[in-house]
Amino acid sequence: MQKRLLLLFLMIPMLIFANDIDEKLRELQRLNTQVEKTEQELKQTAEKKKRAERELSRTSSLKKETDRRLRGYRVRERAVKDSLDQVGVRLLKTQQRLDYLNQAQSKEFELLLKMDRGMRVHDVKHKSHRYLCNLLHADHSVHSTTMDQRRGLESSKETHGREANIISRNVQSENRKSRKYQSDIRTYNTQTAKLSKEQQALQQKVNKLKQDAAGLQDLINRLMAEEGKTLPSYEFTEIKILWPLRGRIIRSFGQETRAYNTSVVSNGIDIAVREGTNVLAVDDGEVVFSDRYGGQGKLIIIDHKNGFFSLYGYNKDLNVQRGAHVRRGQVIAKSGMTGSASEPSLHFELRKDGRAVNPLPYFE
Repeated sequence: MQKRLLLLFLMIPMLIFANDIDEKLRELQRLNTQVEKTEQELKQTAEKKKRAERELSRTSSLKKETDRRLRGYRVRERAVKDSLDQVGVRLLKTQQRLDYLNQAQSKEFELLLKMDRGMRVHDVKHKSHRYLCNLLHADHSVHSTTMDQRRGLESSKETHGREANIISRNVQSENRKSRKYQSDIRTYNTQTAKLSKEQQALQQKVNKLKQDAAGLQDLINRLMAEEGKTLPSYEFTEIKILWPLRGRIIRSFGQETRAYNTSVVSNGIDIAVREGTNVLAVDDGEVVFSDRYGGQGKLIIIDHKNGFFSLYGYNKDLNVQRGAHVRRGQVIAKSGMTGSASEPSLHFELRKDGRAVNPLPYFE
């Protein structure tokens, strides 16, 4: 939009020699340059903010997953600790039982030895002797079984201990990750908030510059009115103007697009063609601009001396110079992909009294 304001002034040759208006035009050009630069900064800030928001989202997801694993490890850690405690209790009871069996077996063995000595002296076999032997044998069997149980419990305790150590290391590792992610999240939140403020400030600056440009436009319009201007005829050499070239229209007049929170409305049409296609003058006129200009790339502006101006942008080569008089259908340029063009095409505008109009109804 800002570039179009400058082009509007370039299309009014009667202002070229008006010092006051020329000064205002230069001032407006400076404003437009500031708008373009600030909008570029705004775009870069918006991209930085999007990157920060993506990193914030990614880090938040990583932290959430880490915290989920951490909760799982802690649940498992408590379960293993409970198992270790239970194994410890069972080991203690088993050891107490073994101690009891050892004491019982020791007493039974001593008693059996005494009975053996007495029976050898008197050569007597006593029922108590057989009972004591059987009891000692049974206690030995229980003792052996209990020892096996203790070995099993000790093995289980060792296994649970190794698992507890592994889980403890995992908990420490996940805790470190979680703390780092939390720190990153705070950093990204701070960065996003800062970029949001910068974005808001830049948007306000763009709006203010546009407001200043609009005010300057009004001033220039008043200066033009004070100088007086002959009413144009609005008539072309023929009823309809020529197409500058034939191709597929990829952007229509008045089509709105949004870029970094700014709405941009097309003041013309974009026609997709092969690079190097001949660009024709739509009617007779005088070339008032032929040079490279910003997003328009290599641009030609023709004053048709009837209140209409035609603009031809994105060109690869310019075949006419400023001041040249061209005829309807004359080749004035070769189409290209300069300026802000995203593909080989021609940007064409038709302006009536400096205001953009839909060119389609004017074409033959």
